[in-house]
Amino acid sequence: MSRWWLTLALVGCGPGEEDTEDTGDDGGVECGDPVAYDIEITAKVVDASGAGLEGVEVALDDRGWNYEILGSGTTNRGGMVTFTAAGVTALDGCWATVLNYWIVATDPADESRTAQDDMNTELYNAIDNGSLATDVSDFPLEL
Repeated sequence: MSRWWLTLALVGCGPGEEDTEDTGDDGGVECGDPVAYDIEITAKVVDASGAGLEGVEVALDDRGWNYEILGSGTTNRGGMVTFTAAGVTALDGCWATVLNYWIVATDPADESRTAQDDMNTELYNAIDNGSLATDVSDFPLEL
């Protein structure tokens, strides 16, 4: 019986047939209208020993929608920074497939030295829970 069920589950539309009821004309991907949010981001930058680094530029880089820096700030003596990223775009139903946000720390003494991490999940959660704020300092960027 289970072998029969597996065979049925694997059978789809044959050549020339369309299954528009399940997938729609667009292959099942239907994005909502873009909505821009301003989100407060708190982050931390550390050295290899875990000590906070002062004076490091931290920015939110949009690599998928507007292709620009949406906000930035400079770390304090403890390596902490809080800044507002203006214009974080949300597309209901397409967040992971279209949008691509990264937090990037750059050493001001050597701009080729950077650390980065993707921020899609954190920004999505800040929008979804209505806080419009995210704190990623528990996962510091290491320069």
